[in-house]
Amino acid sequence: MKDKKEEPLKPKSSLPPGDEEDATEDAGDRIAEKLSISVPTQPLLRPTGLGAFFAKRVRLLLKDGSTVIGFLQKRLFDFLHLLNIVEIGKDYKLTADWCAIDLDSIARIYPADARVEQVSKS
Repeated sequence: MKDKKEEPLKPKSSLPPGDEEDATEDAGDRIAEKLSISVPTQPLLRPTGLGAFFAKRVRLLLKDGSTVIGFLQKRLFDFLHLLNIVEIGKDYKLTADWCAIDLDSIARIYPADARVEQVSKS
């Protein structure tokens, strides 16, 4: 009887005997290609220019017309995380310990000490 441990394993191939070396190189390339495609990549973060406002109180003007004032803590993917917020809308005022705001809903960012004045229509 032969010991199977002593025999090297050969890949089964339907290629002619001369092309076996090329087949193993191609198989290695295909495996590397499959691995590179199947590995999930981190989503690319869009540059937003918010770096100057982190760890500061800011006033955000949202696209729906409401205003949010709070301490800009960090960015989590497509959301801004704010602490100690006050949201002011047309007929309401909301206060909360924290909130997350979608980046697509922000129209403008100001420092929190920006002054707001009512302009009389004439």
